[in-house]
Amino acid sequence: MPHIVYEIIILLSQVVRFLGIAVFGLAFGWLALDLLKKTTFWQVQIAVFLGLAALTVGLTIYIGFGALGGYSAGLGAAILIWGIPKKPKEDK
Repeated sequence: MPHIVYEIIILLSQVVRFLGIAVFGLAFGWLALDLLKKTTFWQVQIAVFLGLAALTVGLTIYIGFGALGGYSAGLGAAILIWGIPKKPKEDK
């Protein structure tokens, strides 16, 4: 096969990897925020935070930079979507 076909396959695999890790970051961010909001025990909140920090450090060491960017984008999107408290609507 021509060399360009291999390059296209590698590019497509990197895009799929980026999107997959972005969805993983979004899902893990939602799970972490949900556990932080619903639990009343400070031990669980610390465990969730340390687990999130450990996963981020582990991914920094063992995954490629593009996929790490996807994880960070997904995690940041989860924090922006579900983490910011919503202002109550004022009735006039």
